[in-house]
Amino acid sequence: MLQESVYSKIALNAIATSTITDNIRRNKPKSGLVQLMKITENQYSKMEFIIGESHSDVIDSTERLVIL
Repeated sequence: MLQESVYSKIALNAIATSTITDNIRRNKPKSGLVQLMKITENQYSKMEFIIGESHSDVIDSTERLVIL
């Protein structure tokens, strides 16, 4: 597992991606590691989520007052 902190940035095209990458290179930290992964919208749409039991505390109600 590589993840410690994950940040995302949307780029509209390859030129914008290059600009973002160049900006990150210019402002890289003195220590540490920055990894970039470029994926297309098509690749992103094929992402698969595998989860266990889902538990939600969201109250889905149209009532104006909900007493917990």
